[in-house]
Amino acid sequence: MLLKTKLIKTNVFQRIKTNAMHVKSVLFILVMAVATYSWAFSFMIKEPQINSVLSLTFPYETQMGTNRIRLTNPQPHFYESSQEIGITLKIAISDQVSGQTAQAKTMLRGGIRFDSKNQQLQLVKPKIASLDWIDKPAAENQDLVNQVTQLVGQDMPVIVLLDVKQLTGNTFTPTLSDIKIKQQGIEVSF
Repeated sequence: MLLKTKLIKTNVFQRIKTNAMHVKSVLFILVMAVATYSWAFSFMIKEPQINSVLSLTFPYETQMGTNRIRLTNPQPHFYESSQEIGITLKIAISDQVSGQTAQAKTMLRGGIRFDSKNQQLQLVKPKIASLDWIDKPAAENQDLVNQVTQLVGQDMPVIVLLDVKQLTGNTFTPTLSDIKIKQQGIEVSF
């Protein structure tokens, strides 16, 4: 009888110990989930903040073939349904070989992503959606006008909208969990 009582007590203690371990495991997982959730945050980058960010990036210059392209006067537009951002810009083009120049108002439109490795918010696959010449290009600029007009609808190089490393000197390296375009701006979740 004494042996039976000892076995029952041992089994009861083992069950309590096992149940306690399960409770501790579940509690640990819940605490970690709550801690992770409480550290996650989202915020909206609205048009005034985007304008400040764009002022750090623009004027933007790039080379495409023999054409030197300078983009200035950015104005953001948000397209929630297609998850794209548009930027209305003044574009100045100069052909480095012929010396021809032309200016236009253009709309670049593309997707947005956060490059975690380089810590950059980027406009990816920007395309020239529209192109309206500011000055009537002279007849001698017709070749340049034709070259630029052919770029409408084609992918342009990636444009860095915000370089976090450059701003923080590698002291802040966020891990982005989501980024969405809303009508009011860009919603960023970390």
